[in-house]
Amino acid sequence: MRHHIVGFVTAVALVAGVFALPPLPVAAKASMGTAGEEPTIVGKWNNAAVNGSAQSNYTLEYGFPEEHATAMRVPSTNRSVIIDPPDGKIPFQPWAMKLRDARDRIHTDWSHMKSKDLDPQSKCYPGGVPRVMNRDAPLITRFPDRVLMQFEWDHQYRVIYTDGRPHLPKRIKLWYGDSRGHWEGNTLVVETTNLNGYAWLDVIGSFFSDDATVVERFTPIDANTLKWSATITDPNVFTRPWTMGWNYVRNRGQATGNVGSGFFGPADTPGRVGIWEHACIEGNHFPVWQEIRERELIPKAK
Repeated sequence: MRHHIVGFVTAVALVAGVFALPPLPVAAKASMGTAGEEPTIVGKWNNAAVNGSAQSNYTLEYGFPEEHATAMRVPSTNRSVIIDPPDGKIPFQPWAMKLRDARDRIHTDWSHMKSKDLDPQSKCYPGGVPRVMNRDAPLITRFPDRVLMQFEWDHQYRVIYTDGRPHLPKRIKLWYGDSRGHWEGNTLVVETTNLNGYAWLDVIGSFFSDDATVVERFTPIDANTLKWSATITDPNVFTRPWTMGWNYVRNRGQATGNVGSGFFGPADTPGRVGIWEHACIEGNHFPVWQEIRERELIPKAK
């Protein structure tokens, strides 16, 4: 069951994983944008159906395969969201390409699939960075010392500090890593380190290691368009850094001049935005995962 909620994660801005964050000063308010200002990253954004970002959750390199597109009743984009290298392919090292391709071949062969072959998101594990950005589109709120991004899928959220504090010690590894941001004009540049390497990049099994660094850029092109890109560097897995990206579009019907004001204000505030709660909990049952548990994991537990 999905329950509509508005402002349910105000407190989330004060907690990131198991690390308590210092409370905001009483006078601090979320920067929500006002009429006449430059375009802003703040507000609720959607994946644009035509740009391939929604289908890139299945595979970054070509969107939905035809059989999946038919099942979903949408046309395949047949387009990569990788903008560098120009061929639209992830520059895997040979061993890593072999592993990714093996995962791709088996990901629809459920009778032979093992737990390690199943997309972590199918087990309701966190999406990680950067995959959280193509699994869903963010609701972005700007504070004086951080940026909060909330996502409908699986209660995911990100807290990105912009106050210049250093990264966490390298020994600490997290699903969403440790993100630090700074502003270049109205562009938010985010560097994420300390990733645990467990999250995949797409359904078919593209991946990186826990030594990866992800640098994202969030640039408002106009009042209703947000350009996003992510450059991934990981010499353990790839032959070179590579970049993917797309544009988000502002949530339809959202007033530009008071973006998000209703999220923290009265329910009848014009321009009110919110997100839906999507529950996905580790251990949820669905046929493939249930079959794998019964065939592989339950016997080991006895």
